[in-house]
Amino acid sequence: MVHDLLFFAGGLVAGVVNTLAGNGSAITLSLLLGSGLNGSVANATNRVGVLAQTVTGVLSVRPSQRKRYLMHASRRLALPTFAGSLLGGVVGSLATPAFMEASIAVVMTAMLFTLFTKPSRWLALGERREGGLMSWLTFFAIGLYGGFVQMGIGIMMLAALVLVQRWTLRDANVIKLILALVLALPATLIYLFMGDIVWSAALWLAVGSAIGAWIGARYVVRIPAAQPAVRWVVMAAVVFGAGRALYNLFAA
Repeated sequence: MVHDLLFFAGGLVAGVVNTLAGNGSAITLSLLLGSGLNGSVANATNRVGVLAQTVTGVLSVRPSQRKRYLMHASRRLALPTFAGSLLGGVVGSLATPAFMEASIAVVMTAMLFTLFTKPSRWLALGERREGGLMSWLTFFAIGLYGGFVQMGIGIMMLAALVLVQRWTLRDANVIKLILALVLALPATLIYLFMGDIVWSAALWLAVGSAIGAWIGARYVVRIPAAQPAVRWVVMAAVVFGAGRALYNLFAA
């Protein structure tokens, strides 16, 4: 029962964090690793919460002509994102627990540097670029990474949309939500098919993540003081998660 409440609370916080800054999977993966799951099972189980969160995130964007336009524009990048996620999910599902734990530790350590990056400083300068080979390769690579391990995918997408395609940050956030859903679906189905998901944890994460994403989109995003607090929460989760993954790796 205590674990269930922790998973629900972790999903709730991760949903809010992903709405504000990204990297919420650092929190949920750290919880899953801390509960005793190995890296492969934790990575698979985390996908259910991510899927619930992305669905809620897309639905939380208020209907408008601009939203319809951005959904239409995102179709150019949906195919490479989907294909990359499919391949990444296959690779992730076949990876050994030791390899996955080493990967999680490396990714979490690298994520510490992204926490000092402020996407609000990015400017979309010059004319916006339509989807070409560079955009396809970029989002295929993002999909591949996201299918393998989810962490940090929101920041990667924002960077690509703003710095490569020259979308404004506001529009890029909406497209990011749509593409995150496109990425989450095939990866989740692959891990489901492989039977690696622990449902007793996944369902609590999913409920918490969905509620957290809705709260973040509707209310917390309007609180100026929330952003610095979120960054410290994620940093603590990253340090714990990387340490736990390394412990699992070397204690095996």
